[in-house]
Amino acid sequence: MTTQPGKAKPNRLLPSLILLSLGLHLLFLVHVAGRYHPRVPTYIELTVQDVAKPAGRTIPRPKRRHQVPKITGAKKFHIQHKQYPLPAVNPAPKDTTLPATIMEEIRPPDLPVPPDPESITQCPATTTQFGTANDYFAMVRRKIERRKQYPASARSRHLEGRVTVRFVIKEDGGVTAVRIAKRGQHGILDRAALNAVKDAAPFPKPPSHLFQGPLYIEITIVFKLT
Repeated sequence: MTTQPGKAKPNRLLPSLILLSLGLHLLFLVHVAGRYHPRVPTYIELTVQDVAKPAGRTIPRPKRRHQVPKITGAKKFHIQHKQYPLPAVNPAPKDTTLPATIMEEIRPPDLPVPPDPESITQCPATTTQFGTANDYFAMVRRKIERRKQYPASARSRHLEGRVTVRFVIKEDGGVTAVRIAKRGQHGILDRAALNAVKDAAPFPKPPSHLFQGPLYIEITIVFKLT
């Protein structure tokens, strides 16, 4: 085949570069899409050990102590404790020239003893011994405390509580309108508080020079194990 004169040969380099570029882009897209996997081997290294018997701990041995050398041929000494007699000391004679006022004894002032609730109940005439209203109220509290009895069942169950009881002391010392103003946590202690007030009655007559009419009393009775 002969070429015609004056006609140029076709350039095949540009189509070859275009085809090569298309092929490379096609491989890149396949690789990105996950359809192309390179055949690169992957290795995982494992270590196998025998753990049936754990290795024992190496405990360092203590250092050897130096042995105490035996001492031979030493002389023994016996020490005797001697008791020396104490020197006799004559006491100094008593000086009688001092005034007698220095040796005078000072006695504490005589304090009034609060009256016993039981004796006051037996002797109504002793109500004049109450100097203030607080003295009479203290006597009422002491008498109720003496009549208070801790129930055995509550003691065995370690029950404790505080019960407030309200009552009225009449002019003759009798008690009326006994009721609970504030209950405790246990009903058995509430009943014991009511019984303590009822058993303590009657009280001494309220002094007429301190009170006028009946007395309205509210007292808190405490049940506590010690």
